[in-house]
Amino acid sequence: MGKNYLFKVITGVFFGLLVSCDNSSSDQFEPSANNGGNNGNTTPPPARVIEKITLNNNVQEEYTMNGTAFQKGMLRDGNTNNYYTGTVTYINNKIGKIKFLGSIGGSMSYDFSVSEDSKGNVYSATCTATAATALDSYVSDYIFTYDASGKKLTKILEKRKVAGNTAYSLFTENTFTYNGDNIFKVESTKGTLTATGDPNLATAKLTVYSFQNYDSKINPFSTIPKSFFTAWSLARPENFYRISPNNPTSLFVMPPSPAPGVNTPMTYVYDAFNYPVSDKDQILKYTYRTL
Repeated sequence: MGKNYLFKVITGVFFGLLVSCDNSSSDQFEPSANNGGNNGNTTPPPARVIEKITLNNNVQEEYTMNGTAFQKGMLRDGNTNNYYTGTVTYINNKIGKIKFLGSIGGSMSYDFSVSEDSKGNVYSATCTATAATALDSYVSDYIFTYDASGKKLTKILEKRKVAGNTAYSLFTENTFTYNGDNIFKVESTKGTLTATGDPNLATAKLTVYSFQNYDSKINPFSTIPKSFFTAWSLARPENFYRISPNNPTSLFVMPPSPAPGVNTPMTYVYDAFNYPVSDKDQILKYTYRTL
């Protein structure tokens, strides 16, 4: 999996994570696939939270808790020396704001305001992205659609105002396909808006993110609030697999033509409770903290 992380570095994927479909900011976890991810064991796994991911002993990601409350996560920004730290702010015991700041001066910052339901699902969000130059800055509003059960995210429509303009001019529509409870595919369509504010499909370009061949084990970030990685995936859509309950063993990214698609396998070594603890080469390692 050392190669896997390097692939994600190239494509902007930050290796990890994430949560059960019923995970919320109260950090409850509920593994949901294939015997609960615990192979039917009657002894429940210990309550724990991911603390860091290292590659060749170098920290790639790190997560901070205050007791059982999540505070912030640090993720390496691709193949650069820039690290994004996302810090959460709670409003009425739910995450209301998430701000991602880079460690290198001049990097884009992302300031999200989010609204969560009782399951920890995000149902609305706004992002103010601030760049070194005003022309590259933008404000985005997001509309979330869930299935009839209220558990599975089916679509996110983003409308964006750029360079300080007051009118929306760009859109991104992410459409989700599932295999069981896991996100199998995200079709991300980007283009301009018409004068009436509707997506102009004639301008649209499609990128497809496929997360394939999930295992039946516990996602290592099942105690991290779902809204944290939902927000990060709005900025980096290749990370949407992190809100699945299990772990994909293959990632395929198909950018707009004529760029070629790229596939990479992922491997895992698990502990007795079916949490990933490393890749098969023992190069990429996961460290947990017991709650």
